[in-house]
Amino acid sequence: MLNQEIKYLNKRELSNLLGISYSTIQRKFKNFPKIKLGKSKNSRVLFPRPAIDQFIEREFKDENSVYVKELS
Repeated sequence: MLNQEIKYLNKRELSNLLGISYSTIQRKFKNFPKIKLGKSKNSRVLFPRPAIDQFIEREFKDENSVYVKELS
């Protein structure tokens, strides 16, 4: 079995990656693939980078866009 490390982003890192404000992430993060750590309202939320890349490509890419994946 391959042990592949997955990078997780917090809300601040996701806002920097997408070039949108932290408050926009707060308002609209329901649309993004995420993992919630805990059941309470204030539990930490992490966003798996591979799923975010796929989400961006699926939701926002059009035929005129160029999408460059970050090299790990």
